[in-house]
Amino acid sequence: MVERMARENTGWDYLRIQGELLKLGHRVSASTVRRVLKRLRIPPAPHRDTDTSWPQVLRTQAASLLACDLFHVDCAVTLKRIYVFFVMDVATRYIHILGVTTNPNGA
Repeated sequence: MVERMARENTGWDYLRIQGELLKLGHRVSASTVRRVLKRLRIPPAPHRDTDTSWPQVLRTQAASLLACDLFHVDCAVTLKRIYVFFVMDVATRYIHILGVTTNPNGA
């Protein structure tokens, strides 16, 4: 059970595995869990969970982020203020203009 828990839950440390086993009715110490994993050549929790690196996490997060803002431009020709709502895709830095209006309170 210790091996299965360690392989299926790569972020769990010895104490977490011990606690989960205790919930199932098995009383073992954290040092016993450590010895079992060491005998099976399964590394500790931080070294088991090395599937993704930090730069990969940041790239994945940036790929799913959007930044939005609203700004205004004063037109010198028409003497009107134009409001622009835009969204920026963080990963590609591509700007999408979603709306332009002179009356932000109107329909």
